[in-house]
Amino acid sequence: MHRTRTSIICVVLSLTGCTIQIDETTRPVPDNERGQLGEQSTGDEATGSNRVFLLAPAAVDQEARLRSVRRDVPSDAESILNSLIDGPNSAEREAGLSSNLPDGLELDSARLRGRILTVSVNDVFGELTSDALRIAVAQLVATSSEIDGVNSLRLQISDENQSWPIGNGQNTDRPLTVYDYPGFVESSQPAYPAIPTANS
Repeated sequence: MHRTRTSIICVVLSLTGCTIQIDETTRPVPDNERGQLGEQSTGDEATGSNRVFLLAPAAVDQEARLRSVRRDVPSDAESILNSLIDGPNSAEREAGLSSNLPDGLELDSARLRGRILTVSVNDVFGELTSDALRIAVAQLVATSSEIDGVNSLRLQISDENQSWPIGNGQNTDRPLTVYDYPGFVESSQPAYPAIPTANS
């Protein structure tokens, strides 16, 4: 009888030891215990050493600002500007980035003479409001300024010089620089604490 009771206890213990315990609450799973279910997602993150400027999301009472994003494209002007014209990738769209460049915009040519980049595009700007046009031109100017050797941008339509709005709303037909659009580009500087005053 004693032997039978011992056998039953051993069988019960062995069975309960093999059962899977259910967690009552969620818990993090360590990396080394995680199973690989297919390939890991790669994400649609922009990379590379070249930059283009897109329109950053802004609150209703804030001015629109341009934000630089990386692009893994060749470093020549045509490749970089075509990447800008293509607009934000899917991850950037989800993050609220956009472009004011009009649909159907096509790059005809981009020629660097001295430090002036002369860019010719087709004429699709007529659909933009004056504010949207200023931001679109600022996108082209800011992106061009990141290209090696470029100081300013002469923007043409079908190889013809045009007048374009600068940051203060005035039009000019001279080559454009980022200094014509003060405050349009987001600052990359960190926010510094206020300087203490004598009363604080």
